[in-house]
Amino acid sequence: MAFRNKELASRAGKLGTRKGVQNRTTQQVRKAFQLLIDDNLEQMQNDMNELTPRDRLRFIIDLSKFILPQLQAVSIEDLRDKDEFRVITINLKNDEDNTNK
Repeated sequence: MAFRNKELASRAGKLGTRKGVQNRTTQQVRKAFQLLIDDNLEQMQNDMNELTPRDRLRFIIDLSKFILPQLQAVSIEDLRDKDEFRVITINLKNDEDNTNK
């Protein structure tokens, strides 16, 4: 069934998908995952103790991808293209320092 009132449909869509507001399903999944981790911390630690140092580090890095936000790499060229980056040269040498030597 389609909305007959386009303005009402537009308002409903804006309320359903607001920037910065997490999806309820996403929040529920994150809570369930957190409970799963909390309930299995001791077993996870035992499993990690059996890993080689290299595999243990790999496991920690892989797990961190689910916990820590991913940072986006930005190059200097990208910043210059957006006029967000200005080159500033600072001369720390004073002319008087050269004459005293």
